[in-house]
Amino acid sequence: MASRPRYLQLALALCAAACATGNKAQSSGPASSPSTSGSSPTAGATNEGLLASGHCHQGKCVCVAQGGTGGLGGARAEPPPAAGKKRIEIRLQAGRGSLALTSPTLGHFEPAPATGEGGQEETCYYLDVDVNQRYDFDLASHESEAGSGVMPSLHIREYGPSGGYWYDILEVSCGVGNRGCNPELARAWQQSWVERRKRGRLDPCGSLVVVGLKWSTSGGQAEADGWLLRDFKADFGLEVKKFATQFPPGAPQCQVSP
Repeated sequence: MASRPRYLQLALALCAAACATGNKAQSSGPASSPSTSGSSPTAGATNEGLLASGHCHQGKCVCVAQGGTGGLGGARAEPPPAAGKKRIEIRLQAGRGSLALTSPTLGHFEPAPATGEGGQEETCYYLDVDVNQRYDFDLASHESEAGSGVMPSLHIREYGPSGGYWYDILEVSCGVGNRGCNPELARAWQQSWVERRKRGRLDPCGSLVVVGLKWSTSGGQAEADGWLLRDFKADFGLEVKKFATQFPPGAPQCQVSP
């Protein structure tokens, strides 16, 4: 029987390692992306009614600033989430190909197709979710044409109404600059999450917990083509804890001892 190509052996080995890490209670995500702003397309009939806060209007949301506090122009995300609810921000962007995030309970989120060479515009969704609940998600990115590769980016933040803070919870990102996603970059993203997560999230002052994070791929191109992956998939759960956030992002009161 013919041996498997080297790139496929490498991709499968890395995928197996990532899945083993993801099966633990906490698992994967790198540093925050540069601050950008944009607007999201209509979320669709299945989840348009879930879009929350003054940042969303008629099925479209404007991305708030990526700084530590406030919303548009430094304002809070008004109106605040109701009792028993917490607000999350979902940011999606694909430098290449398509990208979609799906939840069995919250619906399907897919930005408009990319136009030009700049990739998709970053799109945002703001949702109020119930406390003491777990929400499962599947992220899927596919190349637009054979050999073009993918560059998925997902960033989830939590809003803290007591101080108008935004807490980094999870980032899934593969691809740097003009380099599309390949096994090496996927492994670097995975390791970054393992090293940076605190209490199951990127910012220990937040209250959401990422569980069961793992990634997979069906393979990619040859070594001469940079091992570009033809697709990238990740799935994970978000556990929404009941306790209220109170400290600023990264505050020493939230730090976990080594």
